Amino acid sequence: MQTIWITGGSSGIGFATAKEFIANNWQVVISSSNKIKLESAKKKLELNNHKNLVHAIVCDISSKNNVDETINSIEKNIGKIDIALLNASAYSPNKNQIFDIANYELLVDVNIKGTLYCVNKLKDVMKNRNNTIAIISSPLGYRGWPTAGAYGISKAAQLSLSESLYFDFRKLNINVRVICPGFIDTEATKKNSFKMPFLKSAEYAGKKIFNRLTTGKEFEIIFPYLIVYFFKFTRILPYKIYFYIWKKLGNF
Repeated sequence: MQTIWITGGSSGIGFATAKEFIANNWQVVISSSNKIKLESAKKKLELNNHKNLVHAIVCDISSKNNVDETINSIEKNIGKIDIALLNASAYSPNKNQIFDIANYELLVDVNIKGTLYCVNKLKDVMKNRNNTIAIISSPLGYRGWPTAGAYGISKAAQLSLSESLYFDFRKLNINVRVICPGFIDTEATKKNSFKMPFLKSAEYAGKKIFNRLTTGKEFEIIFPYLIVYFFKFTRILPYKIYFYIWKKLGNF
């Protein structure tokens, strides 16, 4: 039986993706730093007689030791990890555009260091097994956005890391893929104060991720296409035009 480990699996995209993999008879391990939410998510996932497929482990990915212990536990007691979906992420939009170093430190610790800690351990256990590490980044990592400095640099870092590891980990026989969803209706995006175009449900995202991770081979998984390709297009715009557009959109 194949096994997927999903960080940040207690809610949002992680939870919805877990449901899809369980429905297709995968063994699913969800982790989160929030024990109460994690236990609640596990109970929901166990409905319809799926108890034998669901496992939950409290894990704070910003702790290297905690990450190492979690992965060791999965490999020893549950099964070899075929796919690691690194989904856990901190998100706190800075609506007032005030530079807050504590916010930057939080997002660096969770989104960047947390990803690195997971990759560091996974590279050892997955070596020469043709397994997959999938990192969930964001189109906000394509270019700097107003009010999204901390989140943006963390997602840009994840994108750059994924691109580099795609080459480096081929020598270890490990597949590296990156996922860049558009606006998905989750607890995190509910913090946004603007209308989100082409907003999709977490269930939509879960189905897309399951289908592409299990049947596709592309490096970058994106959805919905129209809005994400618009974000991609902004990467080639000269700064003068890019800044002008934001000035017209929100007087930034």
